Amino acid sequence: MKCSFTYCSCPHAQNLKGQAHVYTFRYVHEDLGLIYYNIPKNASTSIVSSFFDSSPSVYSLRDPQQSINQYFQFAICRNPWDRALSNYKMFTGHSDDPHEVIKVKQMKQFIKNPEKMSFLEFLHFTNTHDNHHWQTQCSFLEGVDVDFVGRFENLQHDFDIICNKIGTPHKKLPHKNTTKRNHYVEYYNDETRQIVAEKYAKDIEYFGYEFGG
Repeated sequence: MKCSFTYCSCPHAQNLKGQAHVYTFRYVHEDLGLIYYNIPKNASTSIVSSFFDSSPSVYSLRDPQQSINQYFQFAICRNPWDRALSNYKMFTGHSDDPHEVIKVKQMKQFIKNPEKMSFLEFLHFTNTHDNHHWQTQCSFLEGVDVDFVGRFENLQHDFDIICNKIGTPHKKLPHKNTTKRNHYVEYYNDETRQIVAEKYAKDIEYFGYEFGG
């Protein structure tokens, strides 16, 4: 599969071009011969805790020591309508994510009471304010020949495929930062559905998603 990779354009994320924070969205594991491209809100905490639990920030700052073709490279994609709702829940303080306190605090730099934002208001906000959590998923994979893109909707099954590819035993993927809620379609109307369809048109086409799927 051919995509291209760019570092996050959000000023809050390290992009190896002078930004302050000490992490990237590429995790390199030399012993496993593995490179994971982390797309936020796509089970990244669960994946990182499974393969890079000892010191994840260290793995995210490493450059590959071998030819890139010597690694198994993968990422996880997610239905864009589901991902957008997940971001809304976290950044407005309505999720079970332990990081939501920090996210809500970030939002308060721009919105007095983000907890009171409607889903429509939040989607408009994401169109005028940059953050890596709501960048397109393809933007994290530009310039990269990934070997496998698992799907959030088939997470355990596809995680097992990854384990097979790198020769590590199967294990149950931990559920990290999950939020109990109804199916995402119940939170949408025609207007919000269309906003997401336009914003993430490239992801929808590239990864083959549709609303309700």
